[in-house]
Amino acid sequence: MVKAKIIIFDRSTIVLQGITSILEKSPIFCEINSVQSFDGLISLIKRGDTDLLIVNSRLLEKDQLIYLQNSISKNSIKIIVLNTNQGHSELRDLKYNEIITLCENEDEIIKKIISCIGGEKQKKQKQAEIISSREESILREIALGLSNKEIADKLFISQHTVITHRKNITRKLGIKSVSGLTIYAILNKLISLDEVE
Repeated sequence: MVKAKIIIFDRSTIVLQGITSILEKSPIFCEINSVQSFDGLISLIKRGDTDLLIVNSRLLEKDQLIYLQNSISKNSIKIIVLNTNQGHSELRDLKYNEIITLCENEDEIIKKIISCIGGEKQKKQKQAEIISSREESILREIALGLSNKEIADKLFISQHTVITHRKNITRKLGIKSVSGLTIYAILNKLISLDEVE
């Protein structure tokens, strides 16, 4: 099963709990580690299994920022910067993939996180076979949480046909989990975030 490992670094308990709450309600299947100290952050990064770091870069001293940048580049971690000041001048020297500001809503934040996590998967998917329009309609229903029987009833096909299409979708996209297929469906605009429960 595809599982994103995410670290959130900020000293504000409200920010940490807010982002954690948003992630828990999202379609992203993830393990979340919240840290408030630089040493705790580096300890988690050194484990080498982190996919995404959400960080308030204003909390880092220049030498910490350099050390962090080196650690991240060695481990190919995607970065989202928490910009609590609304001005981009505070981002300093940290190379990042996305920015989240305080004025963004849940959907905007989730889309940015999915974009970062799904970035590598999207590259693989571009190389994957194209799925048919029938497979797209079945993928849409899978992402919406319907069972094989419910999909069969809704599309007026047999369960066996649904299972065959699911196998073909998995083979073509190289994605085996429902959460991974849901992220694919969102990124490829087969469903919107509003439709996911």
